[in-house]
Amino acid sequence: MSVKKDKIKVKNRINNKASGLRRKRVDSIRLDIDRIDNRIHKLLIDRASLVLKVFEAKKSVNNGKLELYRPDREYSVLSRIVSRHKGLFPIKAIVASWSEFFSGYRSMQGKLNISYLNSDEMLVRNHFGMCANYVGFDSCDGAIGSLLKKKSDVAALPFPNKKNKWFLRLPELKTIKIIGAVPFNITDFPDLLLLSKQNREHPVPSVVLILIKTKKNYFSQTSNYLNDNGFVVHQGYKLDEYNSYILSSIHVKSEENIRKKINTIKNTKKIGFPLLAIVLGGYAFSKKDMNND
Repeated sequence: MSVKKDKIKVKNRINNKASGLRRKRVDSIRLDIDRIDNRIHKLLIDRASLVLKVFEAKKSVNNGKLELYRPDREYSVLSRIVSRHKGLFPIKAIVASWSEFFSGYRSMQGKLNISYLNSDEMLVRNHFGMCANYVGFDSCDGAIGSLLKKKSDVAALPFPNKKNKWFLRLPELKTIKIIGAVPFNITDFPDLLLLSKQNREHPVPSVVLILIKTKKNYFSQTSNYLNDNGFVVHQGYKLDEYNSYILSSIHVKSEENIRKKINTIKNTKKIGFPLLAIVLGGYAFSKKDMNND
């Protein structure tokens, strides 16, 4: 009986020693993780000081006029990060983390005010982060009105469809352009489009949204012509008894590419009359999906 007890004691001592070694190893790994966390935090602080330097430099060259939101710059940073990403850490977590970083660094320069539809609140807040100001509306006109009255800097609105025709107001407003999309995506049909009074060039490469005015009886012929020339036709809308609008988009790689495409539409002889092309703005795109693993 005593021999059996001795064997049990020896076995327990071995197990306890092994358990202790495992705990020490886990504690050592956790210390490594803590050191990495400290380094990440230090780098975020260092980045903040550089952001402030850029902020001061921009103020000096732009007479104090600043654009808090640069979707093309944020997209460029994220695209670079995602393209070099390796390992098991989810890409969508990378995108979410950097979205919050952008939000925090933006807030060091001022508050970004966002107007949006109440039904899209989660999408908007996930994109712009915790450090922006938000005001929700029940209609697209309300969100656009906030932008026109300078109560918001950006309006986030649903991608156009037969129910959402807000973009038909843009030709008459003129000062408002589409400058980005939500989420950071490769698709021709993002969930939301971002509008602003910022005077920004199209980021390239980009998807440029163009409103085409054609005669009502030539709607199908115009749509086919656009498809044949690399355009994506999204929706058609009756403007009046004689005319229709076609919302389309085109992938471009340069500003020159945009101009050539517009001139092709304006100077076409295949329809029988010149088409009116109105550029509504654009957003950056990537060949790599930033929203899925």
